[in-house]
Amino acid sequence: MTRGRWGLAAIAVLAAALVALALACPVLRAPALVVVQGGALLVAALGVNRHRPAHPRLWAVVLLLLGFGLVTALGREAAGDELRVARRGLAVVQVTALALVPALWRTLRLPGGPARTTWPDLALTACGTTLVVVQLLAMLHHVGARPAVLAGTSVTVVVVVLLRVLVTREGLAPATVLVVLAGVLLTGVTGLAIPDAGTTGQSQLLGVVVAAASVLLAAAAQQPSMRHVGTPFAGGTLRRDGQRLLTTVPVFCVVPVLWGLGALGVLPSVAVEVVTPSGYVLACAGVFFAARSLTRAERAAERDPLTDLVNRRGLHRATAELRQRLHDRDVHLCLVDLDDFKQINDTRGHAVGDALLVDVADRLRTAVGPEGVVSRTGGDEFIVVFATSTLDEDGPGDRLLAALDVPFDTGGTPSTVTASVGIAPLAAGVPLSTALVDADVAMYAAKQAGKGRSLVYRPQLREQVLGGLARQGELRRLLLHGAPASEVGELVVVHQPIVALQPLRVVGTEALVRWHHPREGLLMPDEFLSHAEAAGLGARLDEHVAQQALGHLARWDAAGLPALDLSVNLGIGSLRRRGIGRWVAALADQHGIAHGRIHLEITEHEELPDDPLIAESLREVVAAGFQLDLDDFGIGYTSLSYLRRFPVSTVKLDRSLTVLVSEGGDVPLLQGIAALCRALDMRMLAEGVEDERQVERLRTLGVDLAQGHHLGLPMGAGDVAGFVRRTCARRGDDVLI
Repeated sequence: MTRGRWGLAAIAVLAAALVALALACPVLRAPALVVVQGGALLVAALGVNRHRPAHPRLWAVVLLLLGFGLVTALGREAAGDELRVARRGLAVVQVTALALVPALWRTLRLPGGPARTTWPDLALTACGTTLVVVQLLAMLHHVGARPAVLAGTSVTVVVVVLLRVLVTREGLAPATVLVVLAGVLLTGVTGLAIPDAGTTGQSQLLGVVVAAASVLLAAAAQQPSMRHVGTPFAGGTLRRDGQRLLTTVPVFCVVPVLWGLGALGVLPSVAVEVVTPSGYVLACAGVFFAARSLTRAERAAERDPLTDLVNRRGLHRATAELRQRLHDRDVHLCLVDLDDFKQINDTRGHAVGDALLVDVADRLRTAVGPEGVVSRTGGDEFIVVFATSTLDEDGPGDRLLAALDVPFDTGGTPSTVTASVGIAPLAAGVPLSTALVDADVAMYAAKQAGKGRSLVYRPQLREQVLGGLARQGELRRLLLHGAPASEVGELVVVHQPIVALQPLRVVGTEALVRWHHPREGLLMPDEFLSHAEAAGLGARLDEHVAQQALGHLARWDAAGLPALDLSVNLGIGSLRRRGIGRWVAALADQHGIAHGRIHLEITEHEELPDDPLIAESLREVVAAGFQLDLDDFGIGYTSLSYLRRFPVSTVKLDRSLTVLVSEGGDVPLLQGIAALCRALDMRMLAEGVEDERQVERLRTLGVDLAQGHHLGLPMGAGDVAGFVRRTCARRGDDVLI
């Protein structure tokens, strides 16, 4: 414990001892109260001087209040008329305490934002404060019992509001808690006792209560958090509605407690009369708070807390109301699923992802206007139900996709976000649940078709989607669980030769995967790669292919073949996997393959996100000694952008460009690409070479490498060695790297 805390604890123990002594020994009561009040004033002054509060005027009021308490205690001892001094002194204390109310409400406000308090709390406080003022005016004019009951009711309301502040908030600064507790003592017990302080014993009890409140204020002044009392940084946060309702229940027991104290004679008789009016006011307030909390809880049960859209539960009610408003107009249900949203969460952070979801919700709401309902059912999925017309130039899905066209701000970086939309007509009499299932099928079909598009449900799509899901399940069993080949087949790696053109020789192979399916026969990559990526198995599939292909390369080396290069394709799943270079290096080292012989191919056929982490991972791959090739150059999304973003060493011309050579097509285009590659120090590889004429013209253009049916068909690993040897004998050349 620090020295300051030891000092505070010692003061608190001393104050408690003096109060106990005052209660036990009437002879020493008045001197003890004077010592307590004086000590509290001194400790508070030292705390204010030490911590330098942000609102010194507030603490000046506290010191003034403590000073009035000390003067009252001294006056009681000097005058000998405790009743008269107590009534006047405590009235002044209450008036001074009212100056703390504005500071309390400043504390309960958000920094630069709306109030944490709610208007019922403010109404109760205004009511209580007004009644306290009326009480004080009645005291000054010496009015009788009825104003006393009015005063008791007012302070009871104020006490309940102050206690409610404590129990309905979490994270309150310790100094704030102590100040509020002191306010409860000063406002509550003194307010109830002043109008009916008919005995010396009750007057002495009031003095003890004021002394206890003074000790609390002195302790608050010693807390480091006292610097922020009166600012929004000391007010904590509101608890949830359900917690606020439950924690408030004990607070409303103040009235029966007062009744019990009055019946026992601890409080004056006026406390018993206060029970009925204040109990009625607080009972009404309690019922109101409960009803409001239940209403807000029911609304929250039908709302998404992030976007404030209706959730799946609220969608049924909102859709029914929309159908009633639109009568016979056509209504469509659209299921909108953001493409690759997980990537934004993983790379930009969940705060950016949440902000993006809010922006998407606002755009969808604007797109459908008052004639539609937008719902968020969880994650990155939205359901939109809105009226459509045959006169609309754009379909329902096009209108929603157009709303997402403008790039979003993701952490200060503009990002394009696409979505897959499944659409189902919501005709009269069709249950919402049925339309949701149909739209879900159409959305999955849209994703399988390439994302960033919309599809209207047709019965044929169900078979397509279910077939795709079945294929994903088979791939999962094959890659993750090692199911037997008789049930799910096996993945086989074949190799297509890569040939150097000047001079003509085999320099490597490209590893290609085939699926020998037990029922459907040989499946080509286009028939299952997209399903593997959709199932989150893309990286696992690439690792499986690389493991087999590197094993083949090691066996060729052992058979005495000159060292060939090996090209392995990487899908989007592998590129998003952290540490690409580590697992590739581990496989290469396991088989004893030099890193420089391995080429990792990224395809331009599928757009890669402009993600700094992907670029950094690929730079790590190159730094580890691996080669990076750009496949399908010329038909993809951003060819030149890829060359700028990624450390590419070889550009593979798509067969659609290679065919221009044999047809006498756009040769200047190929010459320009060749010049670009030479300027960037990149090699060129032509895919799809089908005849000897292409070989000669590609040589003339300066193309380094080629592959195609004319140069070698894809073949099993066991056939590669024989092919290489036959090619060497036919060409009269050695196999060179």
